[in-house]
Amino acid sequence: MPELPPNEAPYYDAEYETMPRDRLRDLQFELLTETIALAYEHSALTREAWDVAGITPADIRDFDDFREKVPFLDKDAQRRYRDNRGDPFGGVLCVRPAELTAINSTSGTTGDPTLVAELWGGGFAGRPAIMYRDFWGMGVRPGDRVALFLFTFRGATYGFVQQLGAVPLLFDYGVEEIERLLRASLRHRPTALYNFGGTMINATAAIAERAGIDPVDAFSSYRGVVFAGEPLGARARGLATEWGMHLYEHSNVGDVTGCFECSAHDGMHFWEDTAYVEGIDPQAIDHRDAQPVDGDRVRCELVATALANRVAPLVRFRSDDIVEIDRSRCACGRTHARIWTIGRKGDEIVVDGVSVLPIDVWEAVERVDACGLGLFQIVRPQRQVDTLRLRVGHDGVAANRLVALAEEVRAAVLTSVGVEPEVELVANEELLRLGPPHKIPRVTRK
Repeated sequence: MPELPPNEAPYYDAEYETMPRDRLRDLQFELLTETIALAYEHSALTREAWDVAGITPADIRDFDDFREKVPFLDKDAQRRYRDNRGDPFGGVLCVRPAELTAINSTSGTTGDPTLVAELWGGGFAGRPAIMYRDFWGMGVRPGDRVALFLFTFRGATYGFVQQLGAVPLLFDYGVEEIERLLRASLRHRPTALYNFGGTMINATAAIAERAGIDPVDAFSSYRGVVFAGEPLGARARGLATEWGMHLYEHSNVGDVTGCFECSAHDGMHFWEDTAYVEGIDPQAIDHRDAQPVDGDRVRCELVATALANRVAPLVRFRSDDIVEIDRSRCACGRTHARIWTIGRKGDEIVVDGVSVLPIDVWEAVERVDACGLGLFQIVRPQRQVDTLRLRVGHDGVAANRLVALAEEVRAAVLTSVGVEPEVELVANEELLRLGPPHKIPRVTRK
């Protein structure tokens, strides 16, 4: 168990969390050198890509060499390697499969899932970072209870809570568990809740009313409620505010590390001693023409390299995520960069010249009472289309009301987006079956 700071300490790891940026950059290059040597020796996909590019780790003497010479990897490359070579880990595993303590997977909302190899208690260089620093900053302390609403990533998550000296309360991620969560919250008074997204927040209102439980009381002990996987719509945020929830957003940084809001709620920190992150021009074809995007809060495509992962490190992973990055010191005192997720490059649809992303549709759908869970999909057979087609979930309205409901959704989207959609209505349950409820595929080809 790691040595914990005093309870009154604002940072879990003050030396690293507030490290001056020049020292942080030196540390990054030291870790980067170790990572690329490991990946070149043990990751078959990395070795193959580097051999095609005609480089070795010895050619990387500074960050400029790294950016100019090292080719990108992406999920398609992993999937091709997996399918062509019969390697379930897509050519990135650097340890023997027998050494692994867990195998998880990505959600598959942007394609078929890829495996995520884990080695609990080992396989990572440096001090504990992801989630340790974040939950400490949120207020979790030894002896606290932490409610965990979990799906496929259960093992590692409750383990880190225990390492902080806190006690995990485990729930399956599903609407049917909400009443049990509310009653357990009243009884055990947890400090934090992870991961409680928009679908769950919206569903809680009706469930709490039916069970005769006041959400304000049930959530009163929580110093932080974490949501992840998808942004929160206006409806869910409004309920959270009404109930006194202190919300923290959590997300991934290109399948390489995590990012997490701090108390300043001004972007999500990613720990730069766990990942080297670049912002590039989204129109770049490959690494040879990928111009870096300079400046803070400028939209760019995220490229990330693992610095602490010694199990399956990704090197120059091109994420397809459009983000904004700010490397200035945060009001919370941390020096590590912050990130804002805008959307996925592959999710954009252009309707008669108007660019539309899922986030543009979200609030409009949620404004319609019968569609308050905010479940919808954009049907995107190709990037440029003549008509915006939406598949929208509803809470089981009668068949004789569907025509009027479709018209209400059409009007709401037209007002918000400026494009009149074609609307297909389906029951919420039909959409929920398409993925874990926190993250259904928001874009589909048909």
